[in-house]
Amino acid sequence: MDKIFYPDSIVVVGVSEKADNLSKNIAENILRYQFKGKLYFLGRNKGELHGIPIFTSTSELPRDIDLAVILTPAQTVPPLLDQLGETGIRHALIETAGFSEFSEEGALLEQEIYRIAKKWDMKVVGPNCVGIISMESGINTLFVRMDKEEMQLGGATFISQSGGVVLTGTDFLTAGGLGVNKTVSVGNKLILKEADYLEYFLRDETTKTILLYLESVVEGRQLVELTEQGNKPVIVYKSNTSQASAEIAKSHTAALSNDDKLVSAAFKQYGVTRVFTFRELINAGKGFNLPPIRGKNLAIFSRSGGQGIISVDIAHEFGFDLPAYPDELIEIAKPFFRVNVIDRQNPLDLGTVFDFNSYPVIIEETIKMIHPDAVLLIFNYRRESRELARENVRKFKEMAEKYQTAIALCYFTEMEEIHAMEREIGYPIYAEGFDAIQSLALARDFYTRKELRKSYKKNTTKALLPFDSAEKAKAILLNATSKELQIDQVLQLCEAYDLPTAPWGIANNEQEAVQIAADIGYPIVLKIAGSGSIHKTDVGGVALNLTNDQEIMDAIHKIQSNLVQHGLEKESRFLVQKMVKGGREIIMGGKQDNAFGPMVLCGLGGIYAEVFQDVSLRLAPVYPLEALEMLSELRGAKYLTGVRGEKGVNLNSLAKIITGVSRMMADFKEIAEFDLNPVLAFENNALIVDARMVLK
Repeated sequence: MDKIFYPDSIVVVGVSEKADNLSKNIAENILRYQFKGKLYFLGRNKGELHGIPIFTSTSELPRDIDLAVILTPAQTVPPLLDQLGETGIRHALIETAGFSEFSEEGALLEQEIYRIAKKWDMKVVGPNCVGIISMESGINTLFVRMDKEEMQLGGATFISQSGGVVLTGTDFLTAGGLGVNKTVSVGNKLILKEADYLEYFLRDETTKTILLYLESVVEGRQLVELTEQGNKPVIVYKSNTSQASAEIAKSHTAALSNDDKLVSAAFKQYGVTRVFTFRELINAGKGFNLPPIRGKNLAIFSRSGGQGIISVDIAHEFGFDLPAYPDELIEIAKPFFRVNVIDRQNPLDLGTVFDFNSYPVIIEETIKMIHPDAVLLIFNYRRESRELARENVRKFKEMAEKYQTAIALCYFTEMEEIHAMEREIGYPIYAEGFDAIQSLALARDFYTRKELRKSYKKNTTKALLPFDSAEKAKAILLNATSKELQIDQVLQLCEAYDLPTAPWGIANNEQEAVQIAADIGYPIVLKIAGSGSIHKTDVGGVALNLTNDQEIMDAIHKIQSNLVQHGLEKESRFLVQKMVKGGREIIMGGKQDNAFGPMVLCGLGGIYAEVFQDVSLRLAPVYPLEALEMLSELRGAKYLTGVRGEKGVNLNSLAKIITGVSRMMADFKEIAEFDLNPVLAFENNALIVDARMVLK
C-alpha cells in the first residue's frame, strides 16, 4: 500500500494536450499538489505537458514505476494494464468506468483485468473510481481540477465506494475543521477491498480517524475484526439500506435479519461507529478529535436559558447524565453574574455573565471539582466579541488537553466565523447543540464499547460447552441425507451442544410411541418426524396434549390418514415429545451471511417476532454476557424480566442457548440456517420445543 499512497514514481496513462482531456486534469492535479517524486505521462500522441514529455509506448518508460494511474476507454484498459505489468508496475489506479457496473460486456472486460492483475501480482484500486488523495505525498488523482488550497492537512482519512462522494467528503472534512490526510475511491473493488484499505490505515501513523462511505459490504467480517484489533475510531456511513430481494426466506432467522439490521448489529458489536448522514459523519469525526469520553456525566453551560432546556432533552435522548453542581462551584461562579439569583442546576445558565474571560475559569473549576466525562458550552455572541471568542477557543483547547476532558463548543454565530476558527485553531466547533451532544455520544459509545467488549471476552471460556460437542455434531451432520435435516437430527445437535430440549423420542409405530410416552411421562405432543420443510400443522401432522396410550394410538391413525391425503404416506416416523405448558415464547437461530459469516438472532416469539420485528442480532460466536445484552436490548425485554407482579424468566438459561447456537454456527460453516422456534422460557430454566436446520 505504501507504493500507492507514498510512491516515488507515477505514470499517468491517457494524457494528451487537449484542454478537455480528463487524464490531463489528473496530471495537473498531481503537479498542483507538488508531488516530489518522478512523474511520467503516457498517451496516444506525442506531446508535452508542463515541460514533461508524453510518451506513446510503454517501452519508452523506465522500469519499475511505483504507480500507474489509468483513465482511457474501457476496451483499452486490459491490454494497457498487461503492457504496464510487463514494465514492472505492480500498483495501478483504474479510473475508467464502463465495466461490471455498466453492462455484461463491461463485466467481461473486468474479468480480463482481474486475470491480468493476478498474472502480474498487481494491486489495483478500482476500476470505476477517482483514485486517491495523499496530502503528505502531494498526490491528487481526481480528474476534476482541484487546488491544494481547497483542502487542509489533518488526521482524517476517507474511504469511499463512490468517486463523487470523495469530493463531498473532502469538502465536509475541510469545512468541519478535521482536515484531510488521505482519501481513496474504491470503485468496483476488483482486487483491493475496503478491508485492505482499512488494515493499512489502521497501521498508518498519520491517520488518526478513519471514515468510510460504503454502498455494499463485501468482506464485513474482516472489516469489523480489523476494527476491533486496532485502536483508531472507524466511522462508517453505509447507504443502500433497503431490502434488496423480495424473496422471503423460509426460516424466521433469515426473514427477520435483513442485511442492514445485521450491518448495524455487527458494527455495534465490534465497535464500529455507524452514521446515517454526512452531517453525522463529520459530527462523529469532530467527537474523536476531542479527548476520550469514557462515561455518561455531562456538564452543560449555556448563555441561553432556552438552549439550555433544549440541551437537556438532547442529552437525555443520547443517554447522558447531568450531575448537580456543588455549592463550592456556584460560589466561585457567583462574582461573575450580574444578578445574585443563580439557578444552580446543570445546565448552568450564564445569561447574565458578560465577562467572557470568566467562562474558562468556571469550566476549569468544574473539571477539577466534579470530573465530568465531557463538558458542553453553548455560547452565542456578536461580531464585536469575535477576538475574545477565538481566544477562549484556544484556552479551551489547552484545557481539554491538560485535563484530558472533552470540551464541546457550540457557538451560535456566523458559519463563516465557525469555519475560520476551526481552520485557524484546529479545534472542533459545533453550530447546534444537537450536533455537539450527538458527537460526544458517538465518541463515548466507541470508547465504552471497546471496554465492554474486553470485559465480555475476559468473563468467558469455551469450557462452558462439553469438550466433545463439535465431534458429536460432526458425526450427526455427516449422516445427513438431505439439506433439510430430520427433526431428531436437529435435536441431537442441540443436545451435543448442551442446549436443553423438551424430553423426546422417535417412534416408528404405535407400540414404540406408547413406550416412549411412558418413559417421559404424559401429557405428550405427537408430530411427524420429517424435515423442517414439511409444515406439520398444515398437513395435520401434529397432535397436542395427549394424556394416555389410547389417545396416542388414535392420534397416530388420524395423522397417517392426513398424510395420505397430502401424498406423504412415506412419512412413517413420529416425534414423541413432552408437552410443555406455559412459559414465554422466544425465537433463536443462526444463519450464514455472505458478508459477515455466521450470525445469531434472538427475539420474542409469536406476534412479537412477526409483527413487531423485535429481534436482536450478533455475529457468532457471542460471549455469555453479550448474549444477556442481546436479550436486554429487545423492546419487549420487560416481558422477560417480569411486569405487573409476574416473575421474570431465567435469562441466564436463555443466554446459554444463544451462546451454544452461536458456537455451533461458528464451528460449522456448512449450516446455512438454524431455527429454534419456539424456545419456552420459565422462571428456572428454558426448553427448546421445536427446531429446524438447513445445510448449504
